[in-house]
Amino acid sequence: MHVAIQRVCPIIKVKSMPRALEFYCSTLGFNKEWEYAATPKGPYYSAVSLDGVHIHLSTFDGDGVIGTATYFYVDDVDTLVKRFVAHGLKLKEDKNSPVEGGPVDQTWGMREFYVRDPDRNSLRFGSEIAAS
Repeated sequence: MHVAIQRVCPIIKVKSMPRALEFYCSTLGFNKEWEYAATPKGPYYSAVSLDGVHIHLSTFDGDGVIGTATYFYVDDVDTLVKRFVAHGLKLKEDKNSPVEGGPVDQTWGMREFYVRDPDRNSLRFGSEIAAS
C-alpha cells in the first residue's frame, strides 16, 4: 500500500509562548494560526505560518529541546531577509540583533541566512545560489 507524506511540521520548544509569538509574528512576520493552553497557566502550544509553511511552538514537556535548528528552503533568501527587516528584524550591525550570519554564499551551493529566536533556537533559511 502506498501512502504519501503530505507535509512536515517541526515542533520548536520555547520557554515563553508570548515572547516566542512576539518574535515569530511581530519580528519575522509569521502568522499565528492558533494557540492551545492545557490550563490558563499553560503549558501552551501554537501554530504559526509563513507563506503556507507551518511550524509549531510548544512549552510542553517532551516536545523537543531548547536550542534546536530548523532549516527552511526558500526561493530567494535575500528577498526574505528584506521582508524580515520590514517586519522589524534588526540586522547584525545592531547589538540586539538575533541574526547570526548571512546572507552568505556557502561552498555547498546554498545562500544562507541564520537567526536565533529568544530561546536560542536556530532558524536557517537557504536558497540555491543559482536561484538567488
